[in-house]
Amino acid sequence: MIRSGKKIRGLALVGLVPFLVWACDSTGPKGPMGPGNLAITLLSPNGPEGSAVLEITGGADLSFVSTTGGEVFFEHSAGSSRVIVVMDDPGEINFRVGTEDVGVIPSVDVVQVAGGEDQLRLSLSGYEVLIEGEKDASSSGQRE
Repeated sequence: MIRSGKKIRGLALVGLVPFLVWACDSTGPKGPMGPGNLAITLLSPNGPEGSAVLEITGGADLSFVSTTGGEVFFEHSAGSSRVIVVMDDPGEINFRVGTEDVGVIPSVDVVQVAGGEDQLRLSLSGYEVLIEGEKDASSSGQRE
């Protein structure tokens, strides 16, 4: 009888494994979801920059919100958006994008960058883009 008790526990553990794998599925929630903002920052190997052109692909119903210390211009086309950020004074290039779902992160490519003297950078090597999601405080619950 002791043997059958171990067998039942073993079967219970075997039955539990698929559930645990399902619960930890890679398609599950990883962070905030729902409406909010994405903060997009250009990380420059050259220090303060004067302007940048970025191409955004994907995302969930993007709308451009603001930047600090400059202006943002944008144009939407089939599945992508071209964004131009012009700084008042050379500095960190960043802007916020409103989105219907901060869990859907778009792809952002650096197209062109100009330094503080408005001279185009000859190389885009070393540039990176940081994207951080921030859920809208007024929305509650999670997407199902």
